[in-house]
Amino acid sequence: MGLPGPSPRFFFGNSIELFTHERHSAACLAEWTNRFGKIYGYFIGHTPIICISDPDLLQEIFITKFSHFHSRRPLPLQQHDLRHLLASKDDEWRRQRSIIQPTFGINKLKEMRIIMNKCLNELIEQLDKQNPDVEFDISHLLKRTSMNIILNCAFGINPAKHENLSEPFFQRCVQVFEFSLFQTMLTICSILLPELNFLWVSYFKYTSIIRLWLHDHVPFLNRFIDTDPNTWLLFHVENIIKQRQLHGIERVDLLQSMIEATTILQKTSSPSSLPKHYLNQDELSNNIYLFMLGGYETTATALSYLSFILATHQNEQAYLQDEIDRIGDDYEQLIKLEYLDWFIRETLRLYPIAPFIVNRQCNKECQIGDLKIEEGTNITVDMHSIHYDEQLYGPVSPLKFYPERFREKRHPLAWLPFGAGPRNCIGMRFAMLEIKLALVQILRRYTILSGEHTLSRFAEHERFVIAPKNGIWVRLQRRDSPM
Repeated sequence: MGLPGPSPRFFFGNSIELFTHERHSAACLAEWTNRFGKIYGYFIGHTPIICISDPDLLQEIFITKFSHFHSRRPLPLQQHDLRHLLASKDDEWRRQRSIIQPTFGINKLKEMRIIMNKCLNELIEQLDKQNPDVEFDISHLLKRTSMNIILNCAFGINPAKHENLSEPFFQRCVQVFEFSLFQTMLTICSILLPELNFLWVSYFKYTSIIRLWLHDHVPFLNRFIDTDPNTWLLFHVENIIKQRQLHGIERVDLLQSMIEATTILQKTSSPSSLPKHYLNQDELSNNIYLFMLGGYETTATALSYLSFILATHQNEQAYLQDEIDRIGDDYEQLIKLEYLDWFIRETLRLYPIAPFIVNRQCNKECQIGDLKIEEGTNITVDMHSIHYDEQLYGPVSPLKFYPERFREKRHPLAWLPFGAGPRNCIGMRFAMLEIKLALVQILRRYTILSGEHTLSRFAEHERFVIAPKNGIWVRLQRRDSPM
């Protein structure tokens, strides 16, 4: 295609440099962008990837010519049903999106806000138990709270009343992002030999099912055999759905909206008469599963980074507290708080959590700028280079935390933590509401202070998302206590 890029190695391509970078793979892409420009190519195994950090080209891909790029690039070891969900045909993707979208509408979010606040009250109770003079890792409590909110809002499960169910969900969600040796080896095979992906996926899928069966039916083997967390979670998600459908349990949550759509399908006699708005059972389970995983880890990580920024930027924290104090308990004003929104956006600009999720696969040959892109071509975004681009985010240095930079209108593709275009993150409003409510609850009661290890222990590492490696160590000061 005539694109520049790093020289690939035989069989491995550029995988070794990408996945063994001293920081994380997103930083590696940024280094290549600095060397080769805003559009270049590299290889994962022998699969070519085009990397783009030109916002004008990305606007063509994600918005103007979206019909040519509606699929996401499949992940390694993605089972066929999840692969189908992420890389589905345009009409199938739109059908599922149209069903799920109302779940995140304004009225639904207002109902979920009450549930979120109850979970956040439990967080405040836990924070009240912390010694104000002692540093602690706040990220663990934030992960627990994020999982509590997901279980309540997605399944109507109150972890306080169902600890025997919520605790295993929490532990398994943590394990999803900590690859076992077995999964790592199969993932490498899937990356380097994608032509045999059906073999790797089948082997992974059926061995995981067997391990899950042995775990449940032969208890003494549990010390020798561990279950795959993805398989465990999907199995229990399906069980919860079946129980809700079997007993006719109705709640105000994400699952209820999807079950109603699935019920329509089950009552339809023939495939030719299927309504436009329906979900089959697999689509129902997979959407709930993906929402649970994505909503838990990314939101908890965002709140951890926000805690770090608050601890290290006292002036900005004081300004934010003043804005929050002025609105009282008015929900309509809360969601419109200007500086709060800027504060969150600036934090996610500096610390994008899942940059590799923002990608596309070409569905139909087309021309982008001077480049002819063939069907099946994989495209990824160098989000770090975009977020730190002085031309996009000047005149104040992009390296500096400066929420006021969002006072000015920026390029529509300059900020990408939730993706862009028709297929951006469907849970963005849910996540932003959860983050805003959490910050309001915490900052009304506390001031977050840095401690001896706040900076020294701060480091990033990459699992599936880019998250703080050693947690976020802070101190809390009650705002009603003397300085």
